[in-house]
Amino acid sequence: MNNYKIEVFFTAVVSTVFAVLFFVQPAVIIAGIRKGLTVCGSSVIPSLFPFMVLSDFIVRSGFGSIAGRKIFPLTEKLFRLPGSAGCAIIMGLIGGFPVGARMTVQLFESGEITARQGRRMLTFCINAGPAFVIGTVGTVMLSSSKAGLILFVSTTSASLIAGIITRLFDSKKPQKAENKNTVFDSSSLTESVSCSVEAMLNVCAWIIIFSGLNEVIAHFPVSESASVWLRMVTEVTGGCMTASTHFPTCILALVLGWSGLAVHCQLMPYLKALGMKFTYLWASRIVVGGMSTAIAWILFRLFPCEVSVFSNTANIISAPYSVSAPVAAAMLVLSALMLTDIKLARTEKM
Repeated sequence: MNNYKIEVFFTAVVSTVFAVLFFVQPAVIIAGIRKGLTVCGSSVIPSLFPFMVLSDFIVRSGFGSIAGRKIFPLTEKLFRLPGSAGCAIIMGLIGGFPVGARMTVQLFESGEITARQGRRMLTFCINAGPAFVIGTVGTVMLSSSKAGLILFVSTTSASLIAGIITRLFDSKKPQKAENKNTVFDSSSLTESVSCSVEAMLNVCAWIIIFSGLNEVIAHFPVSESASVWLRMVTEVTGGCMTASTHFPTCILALVLGWSGLAVHCQLMPYLKALGMKFTYLWASRIVVGGMSTAIAWILFRLFPCEVSVFSNTANIISAPYSVSAPVAAAMLVLSALMLTDIKLARTEKM
């Protein structure tokens, strides 16, 4: 129980503050909630839901185990993890913040990895996807896709370095998966969709709550610097927007690496499933954020690029996700899986 005192305290504080502010500043909170709903409807759900379904299906269908046998030598040497963990690492890098963590827990529940291995993976499989970093932060906020690419490379490199470092804390070599005949269940995709809907509700709920809180933070009677840091710590989208107007561009890598308290709250069910302390998550986010900032600082000097701050925040929740190559690829894969699922279902009936 001691492991979750911070988690319980943190959740209670956020919930209490939100409830109190709802009665003290109802108009401000409602305006923030409205923005949060817009973020979820126009950006988060279209960009994240396909990866949620795809990652769930990879584990549920057994495809992760099949692919894991091929990439076992790589994951064993780099991260001291079984091959099936490679799919979670990749999906964590391109899918967005909760995807990698959710897939890690699924691997643990299916017996592919141990709880210890899962806790190590949660220290580096939580990343902002390219659609957000390159599309929203780079193209929309900074008017430079090159800057977005540098930030994405920085955060991704820092996460991979952190993963390589964690292997030093686990001396036990993972076992290679046996060559088992994998039976594809035609209901796998249907179950993946249902479970992903539930996971999306958890993500969207915290986004809406922190969107309301951030709207109130803007009205706090505190200094401007304190308000800036509060917004950078609490939520990643608003934090990046705030950092882009007050700090050098490389500091956005720190915000992305930290990922914001809203994302941390989204991860609470996965932390609990693996028995990981909240303090360990925060420590790993600080380390990854610091390394991301250092890498970004170097890359921006090696590959300088001009950026211009996006002045109108009303349009920041817009088109980048609709033209994202990773999202489009995920949708194509899901379409193919849907056709396969229908074909298998028809075959079983016959």
